[in-house]
Amino acid sequence: MTNSRRDINSLSPAELDDYIHALGILRARSAANPDDETGYDFQAALHNDFTVGPCEHGNDLFLPWHRSHLYQFEKLLQESDPPRTANVTLPYWDWLHPQPTGKFPPAFSMPGLVEDRITVPVALPSDTLDIVTTETDQGSFGGFPEAHPGDDFGRLEFGPHNFMHFDFIGGLMKHPSTAAADPIYYSFHSFIDLMWAEWQRRNGAPALTSPDHDLRGFLSQAKHKVADFADTVALGYEYEYTDQLKTAFAVETPKPVVRRLLAAEPLALVSAPNLTASLRSNSRAEFSLAAPPAEARKVMVRLQDLKVPVAGSYVLRAYVHPADVGFRADDPDFASRYGVGYVAMWSAHRMDDGGDRAPGRPGDAEPHPHHPTECNARFDITAVLDASPAPESLVLTLQYLPAIGLDGQPEEPPGLLEEVALKDVLLEVYS
Repeated sequence: MTNSRRDINSLSPAELDDYIHALGILRARSAANPDDETGYDFQAALHNDFTVGPCEHGNDLFLPWHRSHLYQFEKLLQESDPPRTANVTLPYWDWLHPQPTGKFPPAFSMPGLVEDRITVPVALPSDTLDIVTTETDQGSFGGFPEAHPGDDFGRLEFGPHNFMHFDFIGGLMKHPSTAAADPIYYSFHSFIDLMWAEWQRRNGAPALTSPDHDLRGFLSQAKHKVADFADTVALGYEYEYTDQLKTAFAVETPKPVVRRLLAAEPLALVSAPNLTASLRSNSRAEFSLAAPPAEARKVMVRLQDLKVPVAGSYVLRAYVHPADVGFRADDPDFASRYGVGYVAMWSAHRMDDGGDRAPGRPGDAEPHPHHPTECNARFDITAVLDASPAPESLVLTLQYLPAIGLDGQPEEPPGLLEEVALKDVLLEVYS
């Protein structure tokens, strides 16, 4: 039998009550025995605690690992109190679209689902639908194998996923060592899983990379390899789309285009002697651009070996604009005309936090080995260059924005600015 995961706003009061009831049983097990592997706390620790799991990030295991986590958790919910809970499935939260009222679905204010979260208005990531419907490369969408030269995070993780964790939801979701303690995690990641399933459908379900890789934390389960989580229907569930999602996904997927790298040239920082000094002075850094050759069909900016932070999280927003046009990121027209993308740098599990529910000390902490210590990010600047009558007059500006707190104000932990570090900013030209 195939079960349906549905939008949390589509659940009847009785269905929502059954879901919260099942969560309550798992929580009660943890209260009675913190080591009970069928309890809520242990299941959250599979993500949060690197001595139990932990989660996978920054590679092609990101999507299969989280699909496995949801699958095992959902089975426990269904088995918690049958027949009442036998048909409980994880409801997804469609965060592609704003809620009709409020910031979050109303269910997340109910007992059993409520937690402290950022309540001030924050714009949803504008690139989410584009990533699902136009990105045809599996690695660029969901992450690259660890051995892949020069690439790591997929666009879905590096942008919308990370941003939603620390700048839209916040609270427990702000830190990888506490994220799954908030029940919103399961609905949030169910939507990530839905988008992966939609991407697979649109792109002919290509064979997964690293199919024989074991998924950490699940070795005692019958299903514990990447290949076991290639197909939701084979796992016994599928996603029921709302009319809103059907409309959003009713666009044609472009044909894949293979391009050849013609050149990669470093860009010079012109705003200060070094990146840290520039960001400290005005929270942004400016780089000179050169006009690409005439044969260029695609032009990218590559942030090479960008350090993964541990002290906190931040966003780098990128703009390509004329040097004589003042930087005005708060001006919607400027942002729409010259914005070329962003990268959301979510803090890594720290070696000193032990997976506790409080973040570790910043400073000399290092990422746990399961996290990449460095990564690479790209921004497609082709459209801005094509629209400019004088590409040689343009500059690249990177704007640094620390993660916000529950009150919506920026929070910059000690040492975070020093962790905004990279090896090079490169201009990549493709045929």
